[in-house]
Amino acid sequence: MTSLTTNTGAMVALQTLRNINQGLDATNTHVSTGLRINSAQDGAAYWSIATTTRSDNGALGAAKDALALGKSSVDVAKTGMDEALDALKQVKNLLVTASSPDADRSKIQQEIKIQLDRIAGASSSASTSGNNWLSVDSAATGYNATKSVVGSFSRSATGVSIDTIDIDTSGVKLYDSNAAVTTYVTTEINSATATTAAGILEGALGAGTTYTQANGSNLSGSFVADAATTSAAIKAAVDAFTGTTAAGINATADANNNSNRGIMDKVRAAFTAQADGTGGVVTVSTIKDMDISKLTGSADDLMKISNYMSIVDEALGDMTDANTTLGANAARIASQSNFAQALIDANDRAIGALVDADMEAESTKLKALQTQQQLAIQSLSIANSSTQNVLSLFRS
Repeated sequence: MTSLTTNTGAMVALQTLRNINQGLDATNTHVSTGLRINSAQDGAAYWSIATTTRSDNGALGAAKDALALGKSSVDVAKTGMDEALDALKQVKNLLVTASSPDADRSKIQQEIKIQLDRIAGASSSASTSGNNWLSVDSAATGYNATKSVVGSFSRSATGVSIDTIDIDTSGVKLYDSNAAVTTYVTTEINSATATTAAGILEGALGAGTTYTQANGSNLSGSFVADAATTSAAIKAAVDAFTGTTAAGINATADANNNSNRGIMDKVRAAFTAQADGTGGVVTVSTIKDMDISKLTGSADDLMKISNYMSIVDEALGDMTDANTTLGANAARIASQSNFAQALIDANDRAIGALVDADMEAESTKLKALQTQQQLAIQSLSIANSSTQNVLSLFRS
C-alpha cells in the first residue's frame, strides 16, 4: 500500500543517512585530530588513562628541566674547580723554583699571589642562579651543604613521589667565610700573642722550640725544633693537629678545621725532619695565607718551603677529589636526564597505543562512508519520488 502521509521507505533511507553522517563526522574528527579517543565519551577508560599519563609526562618534563638546571650548577662549579686546580698546580711549580738556594723568593711570592688571586676569582665567579658552591658562608641563614636536584617523578598505587639527587658540597667548597669557625680554629692553633708562642703544638714540641711566622698571619708559620727535640715528637704534634691522634688538639677545633672550612682556608700542617733525625720543621698554614717572601736559603727555610710544597700537594689532592665528585655527579645527572626523556618517550608511545587513530584504516573508512553517503542520498531520493507515482493514477 502506498501512503501519502507515511513514507516508510523514506524513513528508513533517512535514518540510514543520519547514521552514515554521524559515522562520517566521527571519522572526519579522527582524521583531522589524529585521535580516535578525543573525549571521555569516545572511551572513558582509555581517555582517563591517557589523561593521567599526559599529566605524568608534564611532571617528568619539569623534572628534566630541573635536572638541566642542576647540571648547570654542577658544570659551573666544575669549571671553577678546573681553573683553581690549574692555578694551584702553578703554585706548586713556583715552590719548586723557590727551593733553589739563590731564588728570589719575594718575586716568586708575587707570582704565587697572582695564582692565589686567580683561584679566589674563579671561586667567586662560579655562581649560577645566585648559588655558589665554591665560595660559601656556612653561617648564613638557610645554608645547607647538601644540594638536592629533582631527579625524577614517579607514580605508584599509594600516590606520587619526587626522587632527588643529593650532592654533598662540603668537600667541594674552596672558601668558607664562617667567622665563628675561623675564629675558633685560629684561637686553638695560636696563642693570644702568636708571635713566638707555639699554640697547640707548643706542648708537644717542648720548650726548646721557636715559632716564626712567614707573613705575620696567625694562620701561616713554622715551628723550628732544636736538636733536643726529637723528630718523633714533631711528627706526633703534626699527627695531633691533623687528627690522626686525639692528643694535643681540641676535638671541636679539629672537626671545624677539617670539615667546616674550605680547601683554600683549611689550616694544614707538614713536617720535614733534619738530616740527622734530631729535629726538624713543622709548618702550619692555609693555602690562601702562605707567604715565602721572607724566607732565605738557609736549611731551616728550605725545609719550610718543602713543607709548603707538601701542604699544596695535599690541597691538590683535595681539589682532585672535589673535581671527581663534581664530574661524577654531572655524569649522573646527565644519565638521569636521558632516562627521564626515555620515560617521556615510553609514555608517549603508551598514550598513542590507547588513543591514536589508525590513519590507514580511517582514510579507508572515510572513503567508504563518503560512498555510502552518496548511496543513501540516492536511496532517499528514490523513496521520496515513489509518492510522485501516485499522481499518475489521477491523470485522465
